[in-house]
Amino acid sequence: MEQLTARIKELKAINTDNYRSLPIENKRSIYDAEKREVKGYAIVWDSKNSYNESVRKGATQNSLNARGVGSDKNPILLLWQHKSDKPIGRMVELYEDEYGLFFRAELYDTKFVIDEVIPLLNEGIRQLSYGFNYIWDKFEYDEVEDTFILSEIRLMEISIVTFSSDENAQLRNFADYQKDTFFQSLDLRTLENIKKLVDSEIESRDEHSTKSDEPNIDDNKSNVKLF
Repeated sequence: MEQLTARIKELKAINTDNYRSLPIENKRSIYDAEKREVKGYAIVWDSKNSYNESVRKGATQNSLNARGVGSDKNPILLLWQHKSDKPIGRMVELYEDEYGLFFRAELYDTKFVIDEVIPLLNEGIRQLSYGFNYIWDKFEYDEVEDTFILSEIRLMEISIVTFSSDENAQLRNFADYQKDTFFQSLDLRTLENIKKLVDSEIESRDEHSTKSDEPNIDDNKSNVKLF
């Protein structure tokens, strides 16, 4: 309780806008040049960030209900570098799933977007961040995990940014999430057995290739891949 009280006091004293980002390790949010769309995950549930915070599933649902897709009351927009005077897209999809907060946004047909934003997107600047306000009675501290839990936040906007500040979380596409979830569901012994099976299959194919009387038309050996 002391840590929670001290943290809330610290945050209230700072009294600034709150931004959190997801670094991208060998991945980018997806930019579709033909459709002029950007999509990705702005938040990943239960992933501790560099502020020692973790956002729970359901934390943005009230914000989505109030200011989500189709809202005519200060809707959540896609901004450039968190600048409220530089909106670059409108949300066509914005929802929570089991992995995180997913969005898909259509870019505006403005001079700023065409001349400045799109060239940078094409260069690979596609990192994501989100602006939010705390809801203090939905802010908790987990002593076991040594993590501040955000069970609800007031989501203000999602931004494309040049640099990311969060060194712990990851932004991945859903295919990566499915792959990671699959492997995380397996215990070490099962993974070792899978590796043995794969190694055995590779060895068997190599031996078969050596003993075969058939001419080797393709010099490239087969690659065994799980995905």
